[in-house]
Amino acid sequence: MRAGGVLIVMGALSACASPAPVGGRAIPGASEVTVEGQGFLTEVRAGSAGERLTAAGARPVAGLTVDVRRLAPPLHYSDGAAAKRAAEAACEGQGGRFDPTAAGRVSAPGLWRFAGACA
Repeated sequence: MRAGGVLIVMGALSACASPAPVGGRAIPGASEVTVEGQGFLTEVRAGSAGERLTAAGARPVAGLTVDVRRLAPPLHYSDGAAAKRAAEAACEGQGGRFDPTAAGRVSAPGLWRFAGACA
């Protein structure tokens, strides 16, 4: 009986915690990350496959999409490296593994998108 009570309490406590990654996979969600003193708003979410650029051409890369916006000033076309570092931090913060070979693109003013980059 005592062991059963302990398991029930442990189960109840675990229900209060945020969900853990299953099988090393990222959990979709929005977060704010700081990289090199700059604040970014990020979202890890389901999306279409991305692509990896290789010598043989573009190859599909499957995973979750990471959207990145900088708090201020807005991201520009020349901010791809900073956006990629923020995407990596966001993906890892959601329990995932970031694929640095996935291509990122500016998909709207101030928004960098890394499709398929987070698994």
